[in-house]
Amino acid sequence: MKQLGGRGGQARRQSGYDGEHPRWLQAGVTALLAGVAATAIARAAEDVPLTPLEDVVFVRAHTATQSLAGDRFDAAGNLLLRSDDWTIRSDTAVIEGPLSDPTEIEVSGTPARIIYQDDGASRPLEGQSSRLWFRPRAEEVVLEGDASVVRGGRLVSSESIRYLLNRDVFSAGRSGRVRVVTTPD
Repeated sequence: MKQLGGRGGQARRQSGYDGEHPRWLQAGVTALLAGVAATAIARAAEDVPLTPLEDVVFVRAHTATQSLAGDRFDAAGNLLLRSDDWTIRSDTAVIEGPLSDPTEIEVSGTPARIIYQDDGASRPLEGQSSRLWFRPRAEEVVLEGDASVVRGGRLVSSESIRYLLNRDVFSAGRSGRVRVVTTPD
């Protein structure tokens, strides 16, 4: 607002709009637009295609490197791997074999997580540990370091778990205790 001189040296405020926004309003609108843009960018980064990913592996990470031969893929930083049957989240991953049909995926994180849903199972397998190895062709998951697996009404926790997905069986423990909790479905 502009100050105008009045009679007798008294200042009087002009009450009309002069076409300029106060600086605090301009800064507030700019901050709001920046916040909306940052939120939209963050949501776009989290969006994963919801349609089936047949014969495709979706990878999102901060860094990624593929070997010259194309048989090894390293990724790190807020990692997400997704296929039509499984989803893996972790900090780092080493993918052996072609990316479209890997032979082994080794991941580590705080924690490393896997969700595996095959056609024959009514409920997905959900596992987490500090390190895990997933062998998609063998349908096997090995979890080490504060490992736990939930499938249906069964919870298994141990320092080490090996789970055969196609047979829905596990072996657990090398050191420490094994805990198995089963509840009716």
